Order: sequence, then C-alpha cells, then structure tokens
Amino acid sequence: VMSAVLRTTVMMASPSRVVVLGMCLAMLAMPVSGGPVAEKHQQGPDPDYHKDLPIEPHHSMHAPMDQSRVYWFWGGSTVIAKRQIRLTPDTADRAGFIWNDYPLEAPNWEVEFEFKCYSKPHFGGDGFAFWVLDSSDDPVLKAEPDSLNGPLFGLKEKFKGMGVVFDQYDNDGDRANPSIFVIDNSRGDRFVGNHDNDYQDDMYKNTPSNYRNPEFRCQADFRNTREPVKLLARFLHKILHVYIDTADGKGWRVCLALEFNNDFLNHHIAFTGITGQVADVHEITSISTRYLDESETDFDDYLLMHAESTGRRSTFGQLLWVLCMLAGLALNVLCGMEIYKYLDYSKSGINSTLIADNLKMFAWPHTILHFTMTGLMLLLGAWFGVIINLPVVAYKVWAIQKNRLILDANSVGAEAKIHSGSFLSYPNRMYIMMGFYAVSQIYILMRLSS
Repeated sequence: VMSAVLRTTVMMASPSRVVVLGMCLAMLAMPVSGGPVAEKHQQGPDPDYHKDLPIEPHHSMHAPMDQSRVYWFWGGSTVIAKRQIRLTPDTADRAGFIWNDYPLEAPNWEVEFEFKCYSKPHFGGDGFAFWVLDSSDDPVLKAEPDSLNGPLFGLKEKFKGMGVVFDQYDNDGDRANPSIFVIDNSRGDRFVGNHDNDYQDDMYKNTPSNYRNPEFRCQADFRNTREPVKLLARFLHKILHVYIDTADGKGWRVCLALEFNNDFLNHHIAFTGITGQVADVHEITSISTRYLDESETDFDDYLLMHAESTGRRSTFGQLLWVLCMLAGLALNVLCGMEIYKYLDYSKSGINSTLIADNLKMFAWPHTILHFTMTGLMLLLGAWFGVIINLPVVAYKVWAIQKNRLILDANSVGAEAKIHSGSFLSYPNRMYIMMGFYAVSQIYILMRLSS
C-alpha cells in the first residue's frame, strides 16, 4: 500500500493534491487504528448508574432535615439541624448516633451519603461509621436511650451486623490514614478489636474470589475538604462495593469490594461517630437509599479502576498530544516554506549552487522536528502515526549516513535525480514528505478532538 501511495504521489504534479490524498488516507485509516473510538468502550461501570431509580424516603434524609427526620431516632451528641446531621462536635470525648426506624426490605440496595469531617487544628480525629445492624440493636426498644453508643467508632461493642468505618487518626504511625475499611460481626458476639494498630487484624477481608485485584481497605483524604465528600455503599448479590468521591474533581473511585454470607435483609441503617483526645466535627449532609433488583448484573470494579488510572494519565497524555500537534504544525509550515522557496528560486533563474546554499538551512530543523513528532507518537502508542512516518524516518536516517541530508548543487535543479543518483528528484521528495506530514497532522488533530 505504501509503495502504491509513493508511486501515485510522484505522478501528481501539485502539492495540493498530495494534501488531499493525505486527508483521504487519514479518514480511511482511523476506524481501524485502535484509536479513541475503541478506548471509549473501556471506561468501566459508572457508580451513578442507578441515579434514575427512586429514592426510598423512609431510609433517606435530605435538607431540610427537620422534615425527613421523622423516620429516624438519634442520641448521644447528635444534633439534627436544617442542613446537616452533626454526629459529634470538635470536642473531645463525644459520641453520637442516628438510627433508621425502618428495616431494609430488599436484599439488594445501595446507600449514598455525603459527609464532612473537619476541625480547626488539622490533626483531629477520631472517626465515624455507616452501619447495617440487626433489629435486636434497636435503641428505641432499650431502656437506656443512648444504648447504641460505645467505643467502636461510636457504636457499642456487642452488636450484630456490619459497618463501613472511617478511621481518621493514625494510631500505629504507618501513615495509612484516613482510611476506610469494613468491620463484620454478623454472629452478634462482643467485638473486641485492637484500636492501637488501627484494627488491621480485625477488619473484614473476604474479597470476592472471581474479582481482579479487589481491595478490602482504601486510603482517602476525606478530611477538611471544601465540599462534602460522597460515599456509595452498594450491596448486590451479597457483595458490598464501596466507592468514594473526595470532592477533588476526579469523580468516583473504587475503594473496596467484599463478599458476605448473608444479605442483611430486615437490618437497619445507622451512623455513629466518636471523638477522643483529638476531635473532628462529623457531619452528614444527605442520605439517599435505593433498592436494587435481583436481576441486576454484577460488574467487576477492576474496569473502573482501569478507567481511573487512564484518567490520571490523561492530563499528561493530552500535553504530549498538544506537543505532538505543535511539532507537526511547525513541520508542515517548514516543509511548505522549503517548497515555496525552491519554486521561487527556480523561477528566478538562480543556478543550482545558490539554490542549494539557500535551502540547506532547512535540513536539520526539518529533520529534528520530524523525529520529535514521530517520537512523541511512539511514546503515546499512536501506532498508525508511527507507521505512516516510518518511510520518511528511514529515508532521513539513510541520508544522514550517506551525508546527503544537506543539499548540494547536484541535489536540486531539473537534472537533480540523474546527477545525485537518487530515486526521486528533490521537489518530488518534498511533495511526498508533505503528503506524509499532512496525513500525520490530520491524524493528530482527530485524536486531540476525540
């Protein structure tokens, strides 16, 4: 195909026809080049997929909170204001809770909530948790109204259920906090964990066996953010998926995925918070609960993790594409100027020696720009662009080795092909190169605009 293009281009007299041919080649090659069209189908699952499902109002709270709090029971240091639920103030040794009076009536569900953890001294703590608890823990049925409170991130140690924990303070000094993990106590025994090592030996670690690279814990900077942080806990087919959006503009990211033996049907949603010697304000600004259908398809969070890593690389990749475009633009302009100068000198009757002297200034800038553009496309994995430029790269390498990169009198003029021993005359070589550069520039612009 490349040899056919070369032969066709040589027979064309006008450089404009070379550009038109290059545009046609670029349009034909793009669908099979493995470019951005193929990449868009690799973005993975979207945690917002269920936004169109109805919110269950008796499991949810939104501002104004005083109108939706009728479905909830709270105690300890918890205060419900118009726009937020404050589990704890930034005061030492406080604990608060909020309990949903209505049990979950579906085995598959998701709870999305927004929260803020902050304090004036930036080294605050201690933590809070989102729980799914058995009806036997209902504080309404207890003689003591604050019976749900305790030392386990604001929850009593004897409970039945599981919770997603937000541990802010770094007790063991491994710099892995703030962190998010899960505690499971489905048997209902007294839970005794090691607070000093941040519950590393006590957190639930049963990741799904058929998942690629699942995590049972994640680290996230959810303290002292300007906007509320969002967390989505999705329980589907006995697998808990946790996603977090730390309000940094990067959207959702995968936190963890864990598999359970029971479905927590008829359990209650609850939140608890606690402060120690260091203290953070723990506030919840919204709670949205949705029931999911049993027919929902399980998805592998690895696909979303892959999309995240692609997104993290996208800014650097875009910068490389912009540099590639600028190099290609400069190359096309330089090549066009060289052709224009040659035609202008030829028409004015200047001899070949003077033409060569005036044009040799273009040789090395032309070559360096072309190698730069091709190298950037190689770095970006733009194989179509690399393949298109390989013949020109090969010619330039050959010309450098044979000391023919710099023009001399035998390389220009009407009989240049005969005297220089080259397969193509100087103007035809330039027209062909211009065609390759035009194809490359169109390809680069299409990649940038996709």
